[in-house]
Amino acid sequence: MSISILQWNIWYKEDIRNIANEIKRLNPDIVCLQELTVNHPDQEIKNTIEHIASTLGYEHYAPLIPLRELEGQELSLANGIFSRFPIGNKRRVWVNEPKGDGGYDDEYREYVEVTLRVEERELVVGTAHMSYTHRFEVTDPKKAETDKLVAELKKPTLPFIFTGDLNATPGSYTIQSIEKVLKNAGPANDEKTWTIKPFSYQGFEEDRLNWRLDYAFVNDKVEVASARVVDTEYSDHLPLLIEFEV
Repeated sequence: MSISILQWNIWYKEDIRNIANEIKRLNPDIVCLQELTVNHPDQEIKNTIEHIASTLGYEHYAPLIPLRELEGQELSLANGIFSRFPIGNKRRVWVNEPKGDGGYDDEYREYVEVTLRVEERELVVGTAHMSYTHRFEVTDPKKAETDKLVAELKKPTLPFIFTGDLNATPGSYTIQSIEKVLKNAGPANDEKTWTIKPFSYQGFEEDRLNWRLDYAFVNDKVEVASARVVDTEYSDHLPLLIEFEV
């Protein structure tokens, strides 16, 4: 059976209506998203999770990540999995928890997983948005986060697909560690996914599509038919669209 999955960090600043319409145009069976928001001041639609789910008519699992309070309101992010197939088991595991040091690598980071019922078969799908490090350099905390994630990626015994914005470059400790337990589904690592919007943080400036940060992986029970980077003007990341056989 042929199935498609879309992987996309949708950028918390991007109008969620643009994202929803683009996903609807691409019409994937399964969608893995990062930087979903609830009560974010840059979004007119305050619950972007529910907006995506209602626009697509898909089941979903997107447990909230506590971020901070803003004018008395709780502000949350989420990684979400949306599916036209029924969702069975769900789980969330913290792969990084804040220690109080501050910065992008001192936040809650989660691995989210669902089991889907695809006709008479079951399929496991997982996603994550890993911590940012300066210029995506390898650090000891990022290695520890990677090790926690890989421990979870070893667990599924059913057909399994994992996608995410890993904030890691090809050949890094993170990607090499994942490739020891799963097969890289493509596209080729020289195809870039970030950034199409200007980025500036603590002396790192980038305004060109120079980096590969987004990936998809499968186990040996999934056969990849095609994989491509999707050209779009929305978000700061370009999405991946993977076609596969279970």
